[in-house]
This record gives sequence, C-alpha cells and structure tokens, in this order.
Amino acid sequence: MKIRYIEPKPRGATIYEIANLPKLGLPLLAAITREKYPETDQRIYCELIRNVEVDWDDVLTADLVCISTTTNTTLEGYRYAARCRAAGIPVLFGGSHVTFMASEALQHVDYVIRREGHVGFAQFLDWLHGDRDPDGLHEILGLSFMAHGAQVDNPEAPMASGDDLDALPFPALDLLVGHERMVTHPIMMKWGCPYDCSFCSVIKMFGRKLRTRSVENMMEELRGVNPERVFFYDDIFIVDKKQAKSLFHAMIDEGITPQWTAQIRADSIYTSKQTLEPDHELLALMRDSGCYMVYIGFESITQEGLDAYNKKQKVEHITTSIKLLHDYGIRVHGMFVIGADTDTPDTVRATVDFAIEHGVDTLQMMMLTTLPGTAFDTQMRAEGRVLTDDYSLYDGHHCIIQPKLMTPYQLQMETWKNMLRFYSKKTPWELGKKEVRANIWKFLRLLTEWKFMRNLPKAIRLWLTNRPSESYKVIRTTLSRRGMRTIYETLGVAIFRAYGRKQLLKFTDQPESMVHLDQIRRLPAWTPPATPDAPQGQESASLTVLA
Repeated sequence: MKIRYIEPKPRGATIYEIANLPKLGLPLLAAITREKYPETDQRIYCELIRNVEVDWDDVLTADLVCISTTTNTTLEGYRYAARCRAAGIPVLFGGSHVTFMASEALQHVDYVIRREGHVGFAQFLDWLHGDRDPDGLHEILGLSFMAHGAQVDNPEAPMASGDDLDALPFPALDLLVGHERMVTHPIMMKWGCPYDCSFCSVIKMFGRKLRTRSVENMMEELRGVNPERVFFYDDIFIVDKKQAKSLFHAMIDEGITPQWTAQIRADSIYTSKQTLEPDHELLALMRDSGCYMVYIGFESITQEGLDAYNKKQKVEHITTSIKLLHDYGIRVHGMFVIGADTDTPDTVRATVDFAIEHGVDTLQMMMLTTLPGTAFDTQMRAEGRVLTDDYSLYDGHHCIIQPKLMTPYQLQMETWKNMLRFYSKKTPWELGKKEVRANIWKFLRLLTEWKFMRNLPKAIRLWLTNRPSESYKVIRTTLSRRGMRTIYETLGVAIFRAYGRKQLLKFTDQPESMVHLDQIRRLPAWTPPATPDAPQGQESASLTVLA
C-alpha cells in the first residue's frame, strides 16, 4: 500500500516560516503505520519546511492520502482533497478545524478523523488491510463519514493516558520530504491543557486533563537524536514543576543540553502565584539544561483583558517574569492578543510601549480570531460579529471580527503600525552591535573556524540581497556546533527582529491582505443589537459577511 500525507502551508506570508517545522500529527500516524505495516510506502509533504512542495506526480499514485490542517490552512486542504478525489484516491482528513466542522469537511473529503486520532487511525489501517466491509467503518473510533446519504459520527476514542503516550512510537520525522533541512527537533511531552482561555481550542481538541510522557521516555527520544536545538511542542511546557525539574536534571546529567525553546505561562516560574516568590531552582535548571528562549502567552497588559480571555493570570506575573527570565539569561518572546471587548486603539499602542519598556526580546501581537470549537466562536457568531468565512484570513494577522470599541480597520492598522514600530529598521543593527561589543571574545573565537570565515563574504552578500534563508544555510553548514550556539545566543534576537520586520512588510504587500483591508475600511463601529425597549430603527449588530 502507498500512503501520502500532506500538511498544507497557509496562503501568503506566515510568521512560522522561520521555524521550518512540521506539526507532529502526521509523523506520528506515519510511525504507527510503519510499526503495524512496515511494508507500506509512505512519504510526508509538509509545506512549512523550507522549499518543500507537494509532488503531485507522486501523490496521485497513492492508495490513500491523509491531510491535516488548522483553520487557516483548511481551504488549501480542501483544494488538495478535490484533486486527489478527482483521481479516484480516497482522502482522510484530520486536525483541529475539521474535528469541529466534520459536516463541512465531508462535503470535500471521504473520511474525517476527529480529535487525537491515533487510535481510530490504527483501526482504519486495519480496515484498509482487511476486506473493507462498509459496515466495518462503524467500528472505527472517532471517524466521521457519509453512509446512504447521512453523516455518521462514530463514538470518540478514549483520551490517551500517560502510559499510552509512552507506548506510542516516536514521530517518523525521517519520512518528511526535506527533513534534512530541519535544524530544530520538535518533541512533545504533554497532551491537554488545564486552563481554558476563551479564544483557544486546545482543551476542546485534547481535553482539560493533562496527560504526560515519562521523563525516561523523553530522554530515550533525545538520546536517539542528540539534537543541537529542540522545540518542546507542549501548549504549556511547565505545569508539573517536579516533573519538569526531573527532566532538566536528566538532560544535564547526561550532557544532552541542546538549545531549547518552549511555550510556558508567565506564572510558571514562581513557587507561589500569590507571593510571586521566584522558583530559582527551576530557573537555574532551565538555563543549565539549555533553555535559550521561552514563548509566553501574556495575551493582555490590562487586567480587564486578561479576565475577558479567562487567562487566570495577573498583570504582575507578566512584568516580573520578564525580568526574572532575563536575569537567568533566557530570552522572552511575548505573545499578545489584541481585540478584546475592553481594547481600544490606545491599548494596541500601549501594548508595544509595554513590550519595549520591559525588554521583551521578540513580539507576537495577533488580532483576536474566532476558531471552531471555542466559546468565543459561539459568542461572536451569535452576535453577528464574524466578518468573513475565508479561513485563509484566520491567522491572527487579519481582523476577522468586529471589535466593540474600535472599527475593524482601526484594529488592523493599529496592530500593523505598532508591530512595525517594535520591529523598527534600526533595532536589529543596534542590538547586533551591542551584542558584539559585549561578547567580543566569543566572536574572536569564530575567526579560528576557517571554513566559516572563507564563506562569510558569501553569507553577507546573500543577506544584503534579501536572501536570508540562503545566508543562514551557508552559516549553518560552515560553522561548528559551538559556533552556531554563539551566533544564536548573541545575535539571535537581532536576526529574529530583522526577520520579523521582513515578514510584516510581506503581509502588508500581499494582495489578499490589501483586498481584505479595503473591505474592512468601509465597516462602521459596532452597534449593540436592538432590544425590545430600544427605539425603532436602531442598527443591528449583524454585519454582512465579507466575500
């Protein structure tokens, strides 16, 4: 049997291009297939990996095509599915969007596997290798399909336990086309999230109960790869501090200390959220095990905004956590969500002022986006405040809801303008010069790396001619592991700042963004819906859905 897997990339520019990483769902399914049916011919196309495109001559000879999407890549996934089905190839679709929109998806695909999916997928493989009796489809957990003109939604598979996660094979990253270009190893320790932010679909997808792999299972994967860099994919990496410390101790004891990054909460680094007593042991272990940067969902700089998002966090957690992490040499990528019902244009500007004042190293400021499965989506649609059903715009960089205290155009422009203010043209150069002066001896050691020095003019030339990915490739392939660590630790933030500006300018240049901007430019401020006691003629909150 020949199976091909596809993870489409978003239409237009994306902030995730620099990550060069796949999500782990498809590599996990491929690993399960290899374990159960090792003779299967498999290949994974992840378009988020640099320069990877789907080879349709290859895909259209498959017996089954599996496609995984998030909301903003779903339309591209449907187009790919149509191409496969036109060639007579069945399509199995999965991911967060279609988990909650199975009825929509089944207009475009043959099968939908909902939520975690690995149990149902293994059963689906057995069905494919058996007699393919149509009645057998009803036994596959988490599967949705059409039968006799009616939609069938089989019962959900039970959520995986920690023991189940340990029993799963490691994701088959080697089956990714272009995997050799990945410089960071993605690894996930926990499924689920104990929190319930109103705009997030994670707990609807993976549940609120946290399930986690054992430290030994994690170390087994790390030993097998011994990577230079690691990204921990957990939605919140540090929840059980005892377990986190055990993992960091094991990494240090075995000398497996790659530069690693992860998503954490601002309040993760305290022994007490009330007294804000720092957990110095945890911070030291993070640093010594190789933590280079953490991605923190600060979300809002106002308590009203945090409460509106059900963040269960205080503003004090944000301000003190940045300084604490910097004290331990750990960089901070601050993630904010703009567009809460309490936000105004002044809030957007104040957020960037806050990030600059408190020394946030890199900034992600996204506009509030409604996603299927969330309470926020239900609320926005009930109030008629969703502006478009073009899922390709559901990326946080386009205003797709009607804010309460500003127009959609104001939210869009203030976000873009203030992000560009943070990612100013001169900042990367200033940061770079400062780091070079502060780490002059580290840079002088690079002079001893003759292969790097011989290719340095070429790397500079590529960078100056707006080819940063090619420039980075030259540096990565000519520098030693120690030299690359020096570059990341000293010039990393300056490079990310330059990249951030480049991507922002791409957003404001691409035709889709300009068309959407022109459409929302004409929309008025939001007006509350008429009530029985309101004067006749009051404008409705419902807005015409944009094309």
